[in-house]
Amino acid sequence: MSRSLLFILVAAGAAGMWSVLLSRASKLLHPIVGTGLIEGTALTLVIILIIRQRVDLTTSLTPLGALLLVLCGLCVFSVDYFSLRAYEMGMEVSIGAPTIAAGAILVPTVVGVALGEGVSVPKVVGIALIGTGVFLLARFSV
Repeated sequence: MSRSLLFILVAAGAAGMWSVLLSRASKLLHPIVGTGLIEGTALTLVIILIIRQRVDLTTSLTPLGALLLVLCGLCVFSVDYFSLRAYEMGMEVSIGAPTIAAGAILVPTVVGVALGEGVSVPKVVGIALIGTGVFLLARFSV
């Protein structure tokens, strides 16, 4: 197994657990407090790792890279905050998490194609199956 596949599987497992934990916590705190706690925890871990690994920030980051990551931070805030709001209002994790995952698949796929990535029949079929599955899950869940 390649390291990149291993890394993406760890990320996928973490994203799945994130959805479950977020759903469980949503009724126990205000969404803004929850979002701050999530992102504050992530920031604390990043600071610890930067210090521990002695990362030189002056050579590790470009202005464009920083701007793109600030935009990513706004996306992370949106995912955390609006997920907490949806789960707080009663959204089931078995519906919310696959819907988030479908969006996380659809947007990069469309943007990837727009940026010149190849389109293949298996890619289109896989995306269609995911979209159909999420639609069926959301439409027919009680």
